[in-house]
Amino acid sequence: MSARGEFRDVIKRGRAAAPALPVDAFLAELDRFIEAHSPYRQNRVVPAIGSGTASLDIVKRYAMELYYLGLWMTPEFALLIANAPDADAFTLEDSEHYAHWTQNFADETGYLRDPNHVLMKVEYTRALGITDDELRAYVPMPETIGSVYTLLYYCRRSYEEALGALGYARERAAGRSGYAKTLYEGLWRHYGVKVKDLEVHAYAEAEHGDKALELMQRVCTTADVQRRVRRAVEHTILTNEMRTHALNRWLE
Repeated sequence: MSARGEFRDVIKRGRAAAPALPVDAFLAELDRFIEAHSPYRQNRVVPAIGSGTASLDIVKRYAMELYYLGLWMTPEFALLIANAPDADAFTLEDSEHYAHWTQNFADETGYLRDPNHVLMKVEYTRALGITDDELRAYVPMPETIGSVYTLLYYCRRSYEEALGALGYARERAAGRSGYAKTLYEGLWRHYGVKVKDLEVHAYAEAEHGDKALELMQRVCTTADVQRRVRRAVEHTILTNEMRTHALNRWLE
């Protein structure tokens, strides 16, 4: 080829990348970051509902916020099925990632043991006297929009980043916080409403979070994966933390 159109060799320059951490050390690092910025530990709205000190207007608005989280996040589970690293296992019974997310998606969309999780959130708002037109017209907080679209971004980046953002930074962190049980008991005791969605999430998110930990142990084995997953988890937690700060302003 002419000099003008000549191909150049692509050579990696600069310092060599840092080696991968042992998986347990890497996950411990993520856990420290999550704890330092925990959206659930800092949340004051959930305890206020749990103790019955939140106004009914706050209870209703929080329910509508949760509806939009579920509405936007639920379809993303299908991406983890499609991108699962063992989706071409010989019988699929040999798979682990594929099998988990297939079951998770079936559960979330009402084809397993519980009703459709988005429908349950609609029923949650109806039990509080919120009309469907009100729910459709509700505009979620910008922080809610930002936190969800951060998740949507990482679900489209790679399987490992989606697992970190959705399975580890959201499901596992939520399940370990006990927020759903606090809300369920508080709404029944102080507001006279039993919410099936929260009853289900009180156990389902903890189960899904435990499995996410196992799956992270399988895939977070190289420096490149750890770098990408670390960023996905940190961005997910930080945007959720900002959402929590916005929620807390409701009580001021």
